[in-house]
Amino acid sequence: MNPEYTIQAIQEGKRLDGRDLFQIRDITCLFGPPETGSVELQWGETRIFAQTNATIVTPHVARPQEGYLKFHIDLSILRDTLGINPQKQSMEIEKFIDRVIKGSKALDTESLCIKSGKSVWSIDVQVILINNDGNLIDTCYLCSLLSLLHFRKPQISGVDIDYTKRFVPLSIHHIPLSFTFSLIEKDQTYITLDPSIEEDNVKSGRLTICVNVYNDICHIHKPGGCPIQTKTFDGLIKVTLSLVKPFTEKIRLFLKNMDNFTKTQEKIVLYQFERIKPDEIQ
Repeated sequence: MNPEYTIQAIQEGKRLDGRDLFQIRDITCLFGPPETGSVELQWGETRIFAQTNATIVTPHVARPQEGYLKFHIDLSILRDTLGINPQKQSMEIEKFIDRVIKGSKALDTESLCIKSGKSVWSIDVQVILINNDGNLIDTCYLCSLLSLLHFRKPQISGVDIDYTKRFVPLSIHHIPLSFTFSLIEKDQTYITLDPSIEEDNVKSGRLTICVNVYNDICHIHKPGGCPIQTKTFDGLIKVTLSLVKPFTEKIRLFLKNMDNFTKTQEKIVLYQFERIKPDEIQ
């Protein structure tokens, strides 16, 4: 695709896939067994698979009451893509997810302690990219979060795992959600929400904002690129806060009815986002 077509469409307030500048693509997901936290997420044409597993290990001597939470992102299908370093991008996304989940205390690692100084849970989330159509940071993050929410771990009797008891969810205190904006500099700075792969290829910078339903700003990630004015930044915060409530409600509805969705193998539409007018960021 000629980059000039992408830029020209954005200058005219359009996008090549027919969306408005501040419209997010449809998001659907399919959930597997809760014992593995298996989730297949489709965000537009970007597809991600994630699963979670738990093992009992010895805690770090400096943190005897804290368990481990690790994220592993596999972007190996991008290894033949010109201009992309899959390993570098994987590390950026892993650090981003780690900072959001741990930094916002969405999942407190102390809740993973079994016996102080002796045994703790080590939670590992494996994420694999199946198809890339842009906005990998949001898709990988959301798939990881859904896997953690969906996952059920066994209970402990004494010092041993008791597989006869009901598996229980992780202790997740709130649901931070991330929204990425692409910054494209031409005659002025144009901003698009949820960039496609074509927009990723012409961007001058990007900004990811993580918020929760309580209007907390959980994390802001801007890895260099073109600057952004304070007034515009404040407007983008308002956009993310307007999106987080309906999205969170949909996720909570799934969690409430998780058993039914898992048994029927029904594909869940997480949210079909309404259009947001560009003047809402002013």
